[in-house]
Amino acid sequence: MQERPTGITILAVIFLIMGLLSLVWSGIVFGFGSLNLFFGAIFGADAMAAYGSANVWAGVLGLAAAGVKIGVAVGLLYMKQWAWYLAILAVGLSLIEGVFGVFNGGIFAFICGGIGLIIPIAIFIYLLRPHIRQLFGLS
Repeated sequence: MQERPTGITILAVIFLIMGLLSLVWSGIVFGFGSLNLFFGAIFGADAMAAYGSANVWAGVLGLAAAGVKIGVAVGLLYMKQWAWYLAILAVGLSLIEGVFGVFNGGIFAFICGGIGLIIPIAIFIYLLRPHIRQLFGLS
């Protein structure tokens, strides 16, 4: 097995932290959504139940995303090829989400969103570097 670069270790730690934070946050969203859905259904508060239902689904998706991020972190630590692909996908989705966020707000969102895109762009460029691709068994 080839030696893992420090940059990949840092990325793995970042993905692990993001996954754990997403796990906690999504669990909270899921829990409160479930309570809203339950009590809304019991007391006939349709708006409350609908809000809770939306949060339950958001929590489920967030929990799934957290699992993927944690999986990517472990895969990057073991230099697995599938982890490289998932990391590229995750960073690409972050870039797309960030671009939409930049153009859906005012000047403050434009400036802050633009600054916030620097890290995903740097990660994307790093993962696409030839020697990093080669370490993951890609040409």
